[in-house]
Amino acid sequence: MSTTVAAPEVVHEQTRHALAGTVLLGGGLAFVVFGLLFIADGRTTTFRLDQTVEDSWTLPTLGIVSTLGVVTALLGAVLLGRPLSSRVHAVLVGAGVVALVITALAWVVTPGVGFPVEFVLASTLFLALPFIFGALSGVVCERSGVINLGIEGQFLAGAFTAVLFSSIAHNPYVGILAAILSGMLSTLLLAWLATRFEVNQLVTGVILNLLALGLTGFLFERLMRMDHSLNRPSTVPRIGEFLHDIGLGFLTDIPILGPVLFDQSLFVYVALACVFGLSYLLFHTRWGLRTRAVGEHPAAADAAGIDVNRLRFWNVTFAGALSGFGGAFFTIANNVAFSKNMTAALGFVALAVMIVGRWNPVGALLAALLFGFSSALERFLNTMPGNPIPTEFLGMLPYVVTLVVVAGFIGKAVAPAADGIPYRPGDK
Repeated sequence: MSTTVAAPEVVHEQTRHALAGTVLLGGGLAFVVFGLLFIADGRTTTFRLDQTVEDSWTLPTLGIVSTLGVVTALLGAVLLGRPLSSRVHAVLVGAGVVALVITALAWVVTPGVGFPVEFVLASTLFLALPFIFGALSGVVCERSGVINLGIEGQFLAGAFTAVLFSSIAHNPYVGILAAILSGMLSTLLLAWLATRFEVNQLVTGVILNLLALGLTGFLFERLMRMDHSLNRPSTVPRIGEFLHDIGLGFLTDIPILGPVLFDQSLFVYVALACVFGLSYLLFHTRWGLRTRAVGEHPAAADAAGIDVNRLRFWNVTFAGALSGFGGAFFTIANNVAFSKNMTAALGFVALAVMIVGRWNPVGALLAALLFGFSSALERFLNTMPGNPIPTEFLGMLPYVVTLVVVAGFIGKAVAPAADGIPYRPGDK
């Protein structure tokens, strides 16, 4: 009699399906039960359009919670009941998470206040920007075989230089250019040490973060504290203003789509262009093929005539331009002055976004939108009258989302095979 042993990958997939199914089933049933026990009869929840037209929908809170709770529980039961492909699993989990989020919002939103749909969706895309740029920087580096743990430091360097040079030149575009160059200089050191001296890339990344934190803090005290005119950034205009100037202002008045797509900062359009441009370059060009080759099997790439370390060096340096541009988000895009450690560890969240997106630019965009939504939700709830959730817990929301998604919902994320491994020409 023979015994069939499941492969570790199959066991992992089954465990992941069971975990997601259990969470959705338990969460949906919990909302139904507690909703029936604690939601008062006659309570309503309002969802409103707040930037284009004055329109709203007021629905019974218990009806929303009960209906979506049952839908979520059914999705969980499907995940528990039968084997599913990864794509179907992702769709069902995504639908379940959306249902849970809407259910929670219907309960939490103060009656009579209304949930501002357009504000939250537009803020989601805007607040996802640092995660998008940081994750794209990580994608380029790790697809090349180099771990870039220094994104946090590159954010800080970009934020500081953007403010400094923007204030000196009274021009935000000069500040953006300075942020890009500072990001490239930050990763230039990582690229040099990783390819020339084969240093531990994780340790190097941590050291570069500490260096950026100390250097920007020192220069802030010595320059900006002494002369406040060096910490007064200008910002780029919103695209909506340009559309009005050329007679296309009606685009900004389209419900939902107007605020989300046609009245955003320049940074949003650069981010989207980088996502789809990098996706095309990685998977449809010779450069992309070579980059993936040196990240997966550098010895084979070397045998094919590719200078592995040279390609890694320039790719990592280029990646620094993305994270440096992302650093300008914290100051130029938001029109705020620089302050010490203002990036608040979001560079590390960007690394989590890269992993959730499975080292794919489009996947990173979708993951960044998830974290951007959690940040937008935090901002709304912090200002909502009668908010029942303590501010301290709301501040934890983006990081809690990071832990939950990375630990339980994305499955086994496999990094490029040669990621973080130095290469010596001639190695096998």
